[in-house]
Amino acid sequence: MNRIQNFLPLAASLLLIILLGYTGIAKLTDFASFRSAMQNQEIPLDWARQLAWAIPMVEMLLVGLLLWEKTRIWGFIGSLALLTVFSTYVGLIWIGSFPRVPCGCAGIFDSMSWGAHLVVNLVFVAISAVGIYLSTTMPGEGHQESGDRFKGLISASRMR
Repeated sequence: MNRIQNFLPLAASLLLIILLGYTGIAKLTDFASFRSAMQNQEIPLDWARQLAWAIPMVEMLLVGLLLWEKTRIWGFIGSLALLTVFSTYVGLIWIGSFPRVPCGCAGIFDSMSWGAHLVVNLVFVAISAVGIYLSTTMPGEGHQESGDRFKGLISASRMR
């Protein structure tokens, strides 16, 4: 059972590493197109320019956090936050909340329908949430320590 307990958070992190690494590298390798797509978004131009740099950098930072067991919980938390924002945005596009359909996807996601993109995003939101749960509840090397730190943050924020 201990092997499975150690494997599940690792498997969740590897799936997120593949997704975030792929999309981050795709955005950086075709940065001019990504920046142009960001400037076509329904957000102020200055924000779009800032986000064009920030999004791939955050994705690569999350990959780094997910690689190491001691920082993996923070990678899961960051992935959950980022993917929730992306999913919300894709969902708003899918239901027609914007006067025009912007695009800022990377790689294979460019060819997906918005509904399919939303489903993929929600699957990875779930993987991130499961990763947080497993990292904070399963005993194992490093899990309990980082889980206790995370639970301490939640407790401290509730006391305010």
